[in-house]
Amino acid sequence: MTTDYEALIEPFLARTISASEFEDRFLRTFKREPGGMDTKIFEVLDKLFSDVDSYSPDCLEGKNTAFAISEAELRKSAEKALGDLRQLRNHQLVS
Repeated sequence: MTTDYEALIEPFLARTISASEFEDRFLRTFKREPGGMDTKIFEVLDKLFSDVDSYSPDCLEGKNTAFAISEAELRKSAEKALGDLRQLRNHQLVS
């Protein structure tokens, strides 16, 4: 489960896909999620969903508002989500 989202985030952070392409893929995947997701994973992905939804290619770095964030801010959010997902996955493997 988390690895699917990790595989979506990694190319964006590696800059092999654009912010717009990441936005499209992530929103499409998250909206098609069947449900029954672990609460902790959902919280991570829901926060990222909110930030992806707020991403605006017209928002300049450092000019984020309550309704629009820049690509740089989206990258920070994606990086945090990726770390959190990996931590949750590793915890699940140990448990």
